[in-house]
Order: sequence, then C-alpha cells, then structure tokens
Amino acid sequence: MDTSEFSILIGRLERQSDDNPRVYAVKVGLVAALGYVGIALFAVAFLVACYFLLAPLLAGERPRLTAVLALLGAGVSLIAIVRALWVRIDAPAGRELLREEVPALFAAIDEIVQKMATRRKGRTYVIRIDSVTLNREFSASICQIPRWGVFGNYSNHLQLGVPLLAALSVAEFKTVLAHEIGHVGGAHGKFSAWIYRQRVTWQELRRKFAEPEGLFDQALAWFYDWYTPYFDAYTFVLARNHEYAADRAAARATNNRVLARALIKVDLMGRFLAEVFWKRLFDQVEKHAEPRYLPYSVMPRAFVMAQKDWSRQDWLSESLRTYASLNDTHPGLGERLAALDVTPELPTQAPEKSALLLLGENTTPLLRWCDEEWSAEYLPVWQKRHEIIREMRWKIAQYENTPVANLQVEDLWEKSALLLDVGQELDAIETLQLLVGRGEKFGKAHLLLGRLLLDNGNEHGLQNLTHAAIQDPALVEEAGHLGYDYLMDRGRKGEAQRFWDRIRA
Repeated sequence: MDTSEFSILIGRLERQSDDNPRVYAVKVGLVAALGYVGIALFAVAFLVACYFLLAPLLAGERPRLTAVLALLGAGVSLIAIVRALWVRIDAPAGRELLREEVPALFAAIDEIVQKMATRRKGRTYVIRIDSVTLNREFSASICQIPRWGVFGNYSNHLQLGVPLLAALSVAEFKTVLAHEIGHVGGAHGKFSAWIYRQRVTWQELRRKFAEPEGLFDQALAWFYDWYTPYFDAYTFVLARNHEYAADRAAARATNNRVLARALIKVDLMGRFLAEVFWKRLFDQVEKHAEPRYLPYSVMPRAFVMAQKDWSRQDWLSESLRTYASLNDTHPGLGERLAALDVTPELPTQAPEKSALLLLGENTTPLLRWCDEEWSAEYLPVWQKRHEIIREMRWKIAQYENTPVANLQVEDLWEKSALLLDVGQELDAIETLQLLVGRGEKFGKAHLLLGRLLLDNGNEHGLQNLTHAAIQDPALVEEAGHLGYDYLMDRGRKGEAQRFWDRIRA
C-alpha cells in the first residue's frame, strides 16, 4: 500500500468513524482479530486432532494413525507460530532512576498516577509504573513491553528526557505525564487501550519479519506484511482519537490551560533545539577540534537566555496552521488547543519552576551524565568531521579556481554536494541550477534542488521534483513524498493530492 492509497483509506475511515463510531469500533475489532487468525486456525486444528485421538481411546478403540499425525502436525505448527509471534521489545535505554535518589520526582509521578486512576464497575484501576528511565531525548513517554509477545502481559516503563524536564515547569510536566498515563491507563476505554498497545507490538513484529528465515517464517512474513498496513490504517483513526482522549483526561486531572501551555512549549522549544541550539553547537565543528561547551549542562540556561529565539509568534502561528502528517497520530497543535478550548498564548520560562528541580541534589550529576553520554557518542565523530571539512574546503577551492565552462556535469554535482556538506546551502543551490541548466538528464540533481528550494520556501522546487520523477522513474516515490508533505504541511490538501497524482501518472 503506497502513501496515496493509505491517505485515501485513512480519509474514508475517518468519515466512517465520524458517522457511526460504534460500527467503526466493531470493524477495528475484526481487523485486530484477523492478526490472530493463524494462531486460531492451528489451535482449532490441534483441538480437533485431540478429539479424534482421544475419542477412540475413551471408547476402548485404537486411534487412527492419521489422527496421531494430524495431532503432531497441528501441535508443531501451533508451537512454531506462537514462537514466531513471541516478539521481544528491549527495555528503554538510559539511566534508571531509583525512588530513594529522586524522591520528589517519584512523589510527582505517584500524585499523577493516583489522579489518573479510573473506575470501572465499582473498582478503581491504578496504572503501575515498573521503572523510570532518564534519557537525552526531548520527550516523555511510557513504553509498554509485552512479556508474552502479541499475547500481552505488559509492563510499563516511563521514559523522561532531560531536555523536556529543563523546558517545562513542574506543573507543565505533570500535565504531560498525565497525558502519557492517559494512553495506557484506559482513559479512552479498555478496548482502545488494548488497540493502542497492539499497534506497537504489530509494528515490532513486522520489523522482526523483515528478513525471515525458513519457509514457515516467510509465509508469516508475507501475511503480516500485507496485514500490518491495514491494521495501521484502521487503528490510525482510533490512535488519533486517543490523543484527544488522553488530552481530555489529563486536563480533567490537572489543568487545561497548563496542559495547553505545555503543548505549546514542547512545539516551540522542540523547534528551537532542532533549528537553533544544536545547529549553533555543531557549527563549531569546522573551527574547533572539540566543542567549546557541552550541551546538556548549558541547556537549562539556554532556554531562559534565548527565550526570544523560541517564544516567537511567527513560529506559533505556523504551528497552529500545520496539519499532522500521515506518519503522525498526534493531531496538529491548533486542533489540540481547540479541543481543549484554550486560546493559544506565547509561554515564558521561569527557571525557579523548572521540572529539573524534581531531581533535587542529583540535578547537576545527571546533567553531567547526559554530557558524558553525549561526548562518548559524538566526540569521536566531531573530531573526524573536523578533519573531513578541512579536506572538503580544499576540494571546493580547487573547483572555485576552475572556470565554470571547464567543469563537467559530474564536477558540478560533486561541488554541490561538497558545498551542501559544509553548510553553504545557497551556493549549493546556485551550483545545482547551473547543472540542471545544462539540459542533460540528471534526475538526482533535480530531486536535490527541489528539496533545497522547498526548504527555503521556493515553490519552484515542485517543478524540479516533477522533472526528477520524469527523468528517473526510481525517484518517483521520493519526489512524490517531498512535494506531498510540503503541501500538506501548509494545509493545502487538495494541491497535495493533485501533485501526488501527477507525479505518479
């Protein structure tokens, strides 16, 4: 199923869900059950074989050889399929936190867990957090690990990113935590919570079957390769509704305005980290063999000092207009704030309220741990990159000293790649425009030029993507995705679909 087919299917299913939610839930249940059809068939075959084996024995007769063989065949097949579907999901990476070392954090978690408790049939259900892990990501999530593969028995592992704790206040962090607990705690119903867990498990199973071994695994891989996209599509609408339901549950347990502020901060500060903070750090690579500062220790101060760089009205306005992509079950920021009935406002940063305070006296050591982990991963790469850039600068200088008329198409292609690699994007665009202007077929050059132009807001890049698809059929899918996502991100759904259809024609 390609992107266009998936998009059309999602649109149809969203309408069905809106028209009759109960009927749609039944359809989702049937699709979810289809994933277990193989197990069910072999289990029935095994039970039938048991009957034909045991019935003669109970009657004092000798069972038939065929019944014995059928029982063995069904039993072996059932064991094989259960083993194949017994996927293992690794525990979250990071540093596990213990209650005695960060009591304030665990007290906050306990508070929200109790507030998010649900009551069904006179009983109170409280989610159990089996472990809390700290990592370097700008996120918070609960990873549910099935002990029995697709058969369930989940354990809950809370993952907290240091950057997120640095960005949010204690109150804002609690709303985000409540949202995550809302997903797994059944805030949107027991069935929906089960579907939410199954999405992760089936995706992991599909990865497991990416390189199947043996005919049995190949057969299962073929079935689940066909099945998983349909399961994803049918549960996609439900998963997106989960986000609204988790927001509502978190707002009831905490405060809708504080939750809205947290959502806005996550959006704006996430963009700041990606486009400003990390870029400024890695811009030092060319001049310095080692970074002049380590990122995580300075990050809390950066959020405060660079508030004007992330608390921007233009960024907020863009986010409010942006629709969620087909790869993301999270609704757009504007849709989520509208559902919470909150008017968006630019947030501020108060260091004395930071959620990092929940780490207590371990705040500085844990920030240092993040820096040490980052250094171990990136410092060798940094040093190698420093040397590579020096070599690339020398090669670029050679091309610059050669008249353009004497440069072949391949020379211009390499020069554009070198310029792009050292961060001279505008010069790379100019070089690519010279290359495609030669009139020779070079689909990859059109594709790269189209992407760069769109990244800079120049919609002429859509024409370059079209040329790339025409000149090289192997680039159709990538060119289509680039143009489609560009238009969808700007809320131009009709144009996005027409562009996709034109590229695929």
